[in-house]
Amino acid sequence: ALAIGFISAAMADDSYRRIEDVIYGRKYGTALTLDVFIPTPADGKKPNGAAIVFAVSGGFYSSHEAINVGFCTEFLKRGYTVFTVVHGSQPKFTIPEILDDMHRALQFIRSRAQEYKIDPNRIGICGGSAGGHLSLMQGTAGIQGNPNAKDPVERESSRVQAVACFFP
Repeated sequence: ALAIGFISAAMADDSYRRIEDVIYGRKYGTALTLDVFIPTPADGKKPNGAAIVFAVSGGFYSSHEAINVGFCTEFLKRGYTVFTVVHGSQPKFTIPEILDDMHRALQFIRSRAQEYKIDPNRIGICGGSAGGHLSLMQGTAGIQGNPNAKDPVERESSRVQAVACFFP
């Protein structure tokens, strides 16, 4: 079964499938979520197996309502599966805690690579403003993962293979 979430009933078109509110972790009783956009091109071409993580963040504030499908469109047209990550926000959480959320999201995505039909070695990240900053941090400070961790998600790496940032 696909990770916890539901398929959006109101899709802009049939070129992608959206799975909303997938829980990638919990922090102090709060669910950390991401949405998954899976390309389903009308011409019958399959997704390319690569993934893009979009850090939904401005001023280190993140919310589900800030997910903009328009940021995903060009990636989806080219066959990328897009994961829009919502992290804990300031002022409640510090930037290092937010970076931990991003590590967890990448580890979760990599741990579910087979489910989402992505190559765990072809994951890029992007974002604008604070999302751009988090993308740069992920690109330079990704963690290897702990092979002895009790939680199988924490055994995965949070490192990415590509970074694109906009006005970080």
